[in-house]
Amino acid sequence: MAVKRISFQSIPVDEQDRALDFYTRHLGFRVHTDAPSAENWRWIFLALDGAGTRLHFAERKDMDIHDKPALALEVDDVDALCARLDAAGVRVTNAPQDAPWAPGVRWATLRDSEDNIVFIESFKEG
Repeated sequence: MAVKRISFQSIPVDEQDRALDFYTRHLGFRVHTDAPSAENWRWIFLALDGAGTRLHFAERKDMDIHDKPALALEVDDVDALCARLDAAGVRVTNAPQDAPWAPGVRWATLRDSEDNIVFIESFKEG
């Protein structure tokens, strides 16, 4: 039996509501699941329209990845997204730039509401 897809990716968060606001307001995710779990914690899964993989909020104490990207996202236009996020007060930590590892790839990084590194990239046609 072959693997079909990545079902979900967990990222560490301290405050679920703050993270939920960040990912829905700034990055366009929608709530897939928001259900009670442990005391003072909820099962929260987010989704993107047309994408099968979900995003899950894990308690930071269970998962701390420090200086590595917690999440990598593909977007249509890294430059436009970074300009919009910067104007909204989101901390873009590496401005958009051409990737030395692949022609036609633009990338940047930002910090989410929980101080995780989010890697974003876009691909030029051609």
